[in-house]
Amino acid sequence: MLLNHVLDTDTTRNSDEIRLLAEESVGHITQAITNYGLPNIALAFNGGKDCTVLLHLVHIALSRLGLNNSGIVTLCIETDEVFPELNNFIEQSAALYRLNLVRKVGKIKDALFELKEAMPHISAVLMGTRSTDPYSAALRTFTPCDSGWPELMRVSPILTWSYAEVWRFIQELNVPYCSLYDVGYTSLGNVNNTRPNPALLAEDGISYKPAHFLTDSTLERAGRR
Repeated sequence: MLLNHVLDTDTTRNSDEIRLLAEESVGHITQAITNYGLPNIALAFNGGKDCTVLLHLVHIALSRLGLNNSGIVTLCIETDEVFPELNNFIEQSAALYRLNLVRKVGKIKDALFELKEAMPHISAVLMGTRSTDPYSAALRTFTPCDSGWPELMRVSPILTWSYAEVWRFIQELNVPYCSLYDVGYTSLGNVNNTRPNPALLAEDGISYKPAHFLTDSTLERAGRR
């Protein structure tokens, strides 16, 4: 259970490279809070590794601002075929980080429209997007949603992070993460389109190494179909 996990917010425990990245990302989050006000910001969280890093960075930023019990609106967009392990991790993370969890099933565009309709004051959404994600190479840290989407500012504090840097941050601060990453999964979709990454198949030909053992980041989505 995650409820007894002690959340570490001391980035000085990180190696210099990761600490600098983390501080830059915390700065982006703080800027978003300054620009829009915390009540007008939502956090996108689906339990994946990138969103998990973002969640912890948000926790660090809020702790520094004395807002760590804020209950930030947290949008979880998922499918009907969610992994049970992932669902459990999302629920436990919501309790551990004291999130105001709003769960939506379907596509991200539809979910954002529903969020905006239900909470019209929301002006910005913090997202765990990285530039290597599909259709994300041209994004900036602060990028308005495209025409035809809800009028929201998309804020991507970890946009420049690499796959390896994500895992180094998680390991160095002992950030809790979904257990699927310990059995070969490197990118999580749903139970029908996601398998353990074949690049992590162990020498026994049966088991899989944990996600942080992947050295070729171009194979991050090799388990997706």
